[in-house]
Amino acid sequence: MNIQSVDILGNSSIGIFGVSTDTYSLFPYNIQSHKMELIEETLETKIVTTTINNSNLLGLFAVGTSDKLLIPNLTNLDEFNKINQELGDNIEIHRFDSTITALGNVIVVIKDKALVSPEFTKSEINQIADLLDVEVQSRSILNTSIVGSLMFGNHQGLLVHPLVSDEELDWLESYFRVPVDVVTVNRGTPYPRPGIIGNSKGVLVGSDTTGPELMRIFEVLLT
Repeated sequence: MNIQSVDILGNSSIGIFGVSTDTYSLFPYNIQSHKMELIEETLETKIVTTTINNSNLLGLFAVGTSDKLLIPNLTNLDEFNKINQELGDNIEIHRFDSTITALGNVIVVIKDKALVSPEFTKSEINQIADLLDVEVQSRSILNTSIVGSLMFGNHQGLLVHPLVSDEELDWLESYFRVPVDVVTVNRGTPYPRPGIIGNSKGVLVGSDTTGPELMRIFEVLLT
């Protein structure tokens, strides 16, 4: 298990650009070759380079499990076909029809459970559960609906915004059944998701992440 710091397209907020599960990862085009090699070595997955809605912000739009991928309905047909072809028959890809399109900001998936924004309708919550084949709970954290921005997790642990209450930390740990801890990334940024891309094999952190921040991330996600 490996952890590396990197920037993507000159930006240390790497989580807005990429998303990774234990079997596949999505990244934008035009990442320098030596950085792509580092990404591949760290995450140990198939890498698909693409856009969503002609945007490089794949981490903002996409969320998934090891065998399923949820992308917004604004993903155009060429993009959908490319992702579908490169991921192959073992990964189910679903375009999700909702007025909420920044799925990475509002959905957190760990193992067989998901936490989603309370702004989704009941019907949409049921669709997310069916499409990703996970148990779903809907609630705000830290009095905000953008739960996906407040945390980043894998099968080993969950990192959350430093101001999340003890009660909410206990609920998250009980629900996801993984250790939970608070963290900052990129020299004090309190939102973990935009600063981290990873899975259970390896983790990438933004290039501005300090040594102590990196150590905390490693301890929770990779040990």
